[in-house]
Amino acid sequence: MTTDPIQSTSLPGLRRSAGLKLILICALVLLMAIPAMFIGAISFERSSAAEDVTRQVSQRYGGEQTIIGPILSIPYQTTLPGGTVQTGHYILYPDSGEVDFGSVDVDVKTQSLYKIPVYSATGHLRATFNDPIKQLELTGLQLRMEDARFLISLTDVRGLKRDIQLRGTGSVMNQFEPAAENGQSRPGIPAVYGQNQEGSRIIVKEAIPARHHEVLPQFGQWLSVPAAPYLSKSGAVSISADLHLSGAQSLSFPPFAKSTEIKLASNWPDPGFQGEFTPAQREISEHGFTASWSMPYLSRAIRGEGRAENVMRGLTSNMVRVKFVNTDNPYQTVNRALKYSVLFIGLVFLAYFLFEIIVGTPVHPAQYILIGLAQAIFYLLLLAFAERIGFVSAFAIAATLTIIITAGYAGAVFGRRSYILKAGSVFAIVYGLLFVLMRLEDFALMVGSLASFTAIAATMYLTRDINWYGAQSQETS
Repeated sequence: MTTDPIQSTSLPGLRRSAGLKLILICALVLLMAIPAMFIGAISFERSSAAEDVTRQVSQRYGGEQTIIGPILSIPYQTTLPGGTVQTGHYILYPDSGEVDFGSVDVDVKTQSLYKIPVYSATGHLRATFNDPIKQLELTGLQLRMEDARFLISLTDVRGLKRDIQLRGTGSVMNQFEPAAENGQSRPGIPAVYGQNQEGSRIIVKEAIPARHHEVLPQFGQWLSVPAAPYLSKSGAVSISADLHLSGAQSLSFPPFAKSTEIKLASNWPDPGFQGEFTPAQREISEHGFTASWSMPYLSRAIRGEGRAENVMRGLTSNMVRVKFVNTDNPYQTVNRALKYSVLFIGLVFLAYFLFEIIVGTPVHPAQYILIGLAQAIFYLLLLAFAERIGFVSAFAIAATLTIIITAGYAGAVFGRRSYILKAGSVFAIVYGLLFVLMRLEDFALMVGSLASFTAIAATMYLTRDINWYGAQSQETS
């Protein structure tokens, strides 16, 4: 007499139906999502701690730097109806601007388990005004040219390694200083004030928009230098400055001129080009990258001159931003792997179920739970080792250990040593597929879908003769 393998299970309901056994296995797969969720919570907590450390270390080196300028700012005053005098600042952007950071040297700083890319950059800023005096004469405002200043802005001036000198035509050179606040609510961009008929200084309420902090945002820490020594009565004015600064994680530049050219070069092999403008040219190799941008006047969608509250709005909404991506981020990769946990635990369960059908030895639901827990612990091992030795090496160790115990368990369950190799081969393919999905970000969905389809098709073929409604008839020899 021969007995169907599903009949010999200890659960009475499963003695009558292989289909019921498969449904139970599917339920167990979903149950295994619970330990995977707990491991995901651990990964999230560790990732949050890493971000806190990254912020702390980044601030020591200046953080994510955004550089603006140089631009020209001139105090003005005009008389409103009723005799009130309105004062403010008139902004004149350069007609052309150049940014050349040909040496951005990125290094990885380590604190505890965490690695943070920081950089030391040497750059050159140049701005050209075609005929600033003539342009300003057409404004119709009472401009105080003696108080005009050239401005630049940095996110964090603590990252500066040297003082900044502004050079002009001939031997004109002056050192930048912190911009005076003069009582305004935001550094660098003065609020609008006026005088009543008695000469007292008042805020011109009707001249300030209701959402003042949005109209006059704080872009960073402003530095200024007197502009009068650089401005001639007519003709073009060209100024330049060298910057030596440090920062971390990213470097950004808004289009500060009507027409802006930007060039960057670095030893970092994994740049992330972000912002509204894509590089016109770029080259990336294992030794670093070079990139250049060209931003014409109309593409930045900001007028070339006007009152500060009108033309400073939106300046940083369109930026060139290069992020120095740390590809060795274990938390991001482990979290991606956890998204596929149910699928791959299901594939391992499916392999055991097929072995169970083919060999004729039943596998108890409790044994499936042990197998599922081993798969869940794989992700915990992966996270623990990835923090120390990187994702690739961690994956190799965690996958090898998990394959050994699950394949060895298969040999013990099915009572044949040959199934250690057979199960080990199948599980090695499963984990190899998971590794491929982690490396092929753009094609992960396609590869995962095809692998799932192939697994289901193979299962349908191998179980085509099973009586899913009940046990096979007993045969008496």
